[in-house]
Amino acid sequence: MGTLAEMQRAAAPTTLEARMAAAAAAAADTTTARGREMVEAGLIRNELGRVFAAWVMMALQGCRRLYESCFVIKSGSASSMWFVHWVLGLAFYVVMSISVWIEGSDAILESWKTQDPTRILSSRVPSAMAIYFWAWVKQNECHTHLAGLKKYTLPTAGLFRFLICPHYTCECLIYLTIAFVAAPTGHWFSGPVICGLAFVVANLGATAIGTRRWYSQKFGGDAVASRWVMIPFVF
Repeated sequence: MGTLAEMQRAAAPTTLEARMAAAAAAAADTTTARGREMVEAGLIRNELGRVFAAWVMMALQGCRRLYESCFVIKSGSASSMWFVHWVLGLAFYVVMSISVWIEGSDAILESWKTQDPTRILSSRVPSAMAIYFWAWVKQNECHTHLAGLKKYTLPTAGLFRFLICPHYTCECLIYLTIAFVAAPTGHWFSGPVICGLAFVVANLGATAIGTRRWYSQKFGGDAVASRWVMIPFVF
């Protein structure tokens, strides 16, 4: 058997190696933790940016519709909204905006703990915004065209060549893009906004069917036979 000093010398490298391994493991854990924090912070900034972008999209849509109601749609015409419809529309915009805020509240609260800037243009925002603004502009063109028609005239300009109610199509597309932008991390669409979209589709779809029926009675079935009602290739 070796002496005590020899045993200590033999054990020393093992002890040193163990210490080095422990230090390396601790450093790796620290690096991993920092990496997780950076990833989580990036996700929070991205999600907060999407919430902000969705709010901006809702605000732009609401402001443009208010402008059209006041200055584009002819006062006293049959296309003017009833007061109850105006209140319902206003309530819809408020509820949709609040639902986006509630669904993104976790990201909003977490953002208060950091001073990092918000990333508005995350991966999904630019493409969705491009589709949104196309539909936004086209809906305004449709409303302007309808407002400029003589009474009991069949609209034929722009998207009206292909659809009975293209302004309804644009409305649905606008909320679909908002649902895509406002979706929380790990989801394709925002649940509350999709529910709002379902309400819009059901409400406008029923109105579009009545519009097609009226056009057929007024101008003949052949005048609108080649047009989709609201959703191309589907309805």
